[in-house]
Amino acid sequence: MNYIDQLLADHYGDLGLARFGVPRKWTTLLLTPQFVTSRHVVALVFAEGAARPTLVVKVPRQPGDNASVRKEADVLLELKSLGVGSGQGAPEVVGVLDVGGQTVLIETAVGGDLLEPRRVVEDFARAVQAGMDFVAGLPCTRPVAENPDWYERTVGRPLAALASLFPGQTEVAALVDLTHQALAPLRSEQLPAVVEHGDLSYQNLFLQPDGRLQVVDWERSRLDGLPAHDLIFYLQYVGQSREQALSSRQLQLQAFNNAFSPGGWAVSSVTEHLRLRNVDTGLLPYLVIATWARSAATLAYRLNGEGTYGGDTGHLQAAVTADRDFWLWRHAVTAWTPR
Repeated sequence: MNYIDQLLADHYGDLGLARFGVPRKWTTLLLTPQFVTSRHVVALVFAEGAARPTLVVKVPRQPGDNASVRKEADVLLELKSLGVGSGQGAPEVVGVLDVGGQTVLIETAVGGDLLEPRRVVEDFARAVQAGMDFVAGLPCTRPVAENPDWYERTVGRPLAALASLFPGQTEVAALVDLTHQALAPLRSEQLPAVVEHGDLSYQNLFLQPDGRLQVVDWERSRLDGLPAHDLIFYLQYVGQSREQALSSRQLQLQAFNNAFSPGGWAVSSVTEHLRLRNVDTGLLPYLVIATWARSAATLAYRLNGEGTYGGDTGHLQAAVTADRDFWLWRHAVTAWTPR
């Protein structure tokens, strides 16, 4: 019996696992993290004889690095209070355990089939609509009147945290400065705050037979996010999938151009969403830049928690600049800054 199995057995009654369809016999499949920025290890729990998992269990990848697991648990619990649960595409928290200094999150498994690139290609329009519907269903948490500090909170501080990893003048610091200059017209606008997943991409997306999207891995989520961020991020993924551009930097940048340049295929979808949020559609180019700046900025949190680089800023900067989100951020600022 492994660590996860023992935890579930010891807390079977406390967690009420029977009401979630978990019998006394189950099989656990442990998934090894694929990316250096992954801060937790995942176990899938299958009821005996079942083809699909019933539960997902997450533990910190590094001992004592509990922040990401706790954050996901807190966000999912808050989402449930806002009316966002399994019916709207999010897992539900079964329990949170503190065992030997480790925080363990147990949540329900989502349904549907993985929205892998070939499924996007098979029915591109359906994939686009599923993402639009999911993002539209995430609630607004602060109206404009209650969100005056949105820029500093959602753009300024995250970019400052990323730049702080690299003392002195570096490419990252220069790009942060250029980004603030490019976003000056956006900064003066008033925007609402929305629930934001932050990572609507491959392996986090599952499509149900009825066309609804189910989404896992809420580690990068926040309750005070930026309108259209999730949709822009998602549409980049489906665009890359359609153009078979998931592993080539040049093709990914071309997919970005095809989606978000004037007349790009994704512009109408984002415009429709901005109207839904009562946001000026003329801000779309700036929100595209902000999306990739903010997504790249999460590397400060993800890499810093890993501790792999031990103060080696050279290797740390190489990890940042090799990341896809960094390429898209740099490209969006330098090539697509509105004139």
